[in-house]
Amino acid sequence: MSKVLSNKLSLNRRSYWSRRALCLWSVTIACFGFCRTSDAQEATNNEVAAQLLIPVWQTSTIHGESSVLFQDKPDGDYIARVAFPVAKLISVQSSDRTKTVPIDSVQVSADGHELRIARSFDLAGIVRDAIYLPANSPGSYRHRKGHPDQWMLYGPGRFFHEHQVEITYEAKSTDWSDALPRYAADLLPQTIKKLKSGSPLSIGVSGDSISTGLDSSSTGKVAPHQDGYVELIGQKLRRVTSGEVKLTNRAVAGWSVANGVKDLDKLLESKPDLVIVAYGMNDVGRRDPAWYGQQVDLILEGLAKFDPNIEVILVSTMVGNSEWVHTPREMFEPYRDELKKRVRKGVALADVTSIWLDLLKHKHDLDLTGNGLNHPNDFGHRLYAQAILSLLLPPEELSKK
Repeated sequence: MSKVLSNKLSLNRRSYWSRRALCLWSVTIACFGFCRTSDAQEATNNEVAAQLLIPVWQTSTIHGESSVLFQDKPDGDYIARVAFPVAKLISVQSSDRTKTVPIDSVQVSADGHELRIARSFDLAGIVRDAIYLPANSPGSYRHRKGHPDQWMLYGPGRFFHEHQVEITYEAKSTDWSDALPRYAADLLPQTIKKLKSGSPLSIGVSGDSISTGLDSSSTGKVAPHQDGYVELIGQKLRRVTSGEVKLTNRAVAGWSVANGVKDLDKLLESKPDLVIVAYGMNDVGRRDPAWYGQQVDLILEGLAKFDPNIEVILVSTMVGNSEWVHTPREMFEPYRDELKKRVRKGVALADVTSIWLDLLKHKHDLDLTGNGLNHPNDFGHRLYAQAILSLLLPPEELSKK
């Protein structure tokens, strides 16, 4: 592990809960090195927030796609990756949106999937050989698959946020699977009727740490202070419907789907019209998809017994780091498939797993992570929100800024 990265990790641990000033969007202007953002415009204004919630599969312009900055050596150039070949690069900025790299300073690879930025820019990179560390190293978590002596680079909160950039570009082409979430008027008629009519809508959430918002920039206390996906969904729905949207989030970090079964009575106290059930990350290590499906059945049966009109969105989890021993990559699709089997009228699936795997065809696990292992970053939380909102709103509503 390089001394520079080791010191950086230690510093981030000490300053984990410090707050930065709210960063602001900028209009790119000609400058040497970085263009600093303007104090005249808020990063979280409605126009920007709405733009970032347009599903990435619904447009050829990809907004704010995240990538970690790798370096081949400590003084080497920064290298970022994008999911689709670049036709036109629009912007590259730090994840806190305080620094913008001039477009003419970015080299795009021949295949359009890799961006190279000169080391002279004041960004934070990760040397490739520092992503697996000796056991018990600062900023690490046990352990790498098949290598118990190597621990995983781990940085909850702000570390990966500070080592990633957001890239906006027009793609030459996109290659998405057939599993993309689509407007589910046939599966969720009662919920969609309430949204259209402006009737009050109560949404309950049962999930693990991802559903609590970890590791969004909001929970990391760092600009741009974007909320986790549950809050993003609430914000969007409140903009498009005239009725009250109530959110009751019962998610708890570390929970398995079995905890969701035990907590069902507490969730039902909120009398939800729609329940979002989002587990899997803490269950795949069990390597038992059938058991997972049985637990989901217990939740569905409990909801139907309480009120047969409750509708449900099952969310298949993002994939964890393929090298981490606790998130076997081969288990994520079988666990997702258990949820697919339960889709019917009143029960829809937001297939985040397939979205993640599509993006990872040309990206690294650390490009989409908020902690290095099993949490999404801001871009990842937006993907969750986009997947769920795609079931609830027609495409024309999703594309409104």
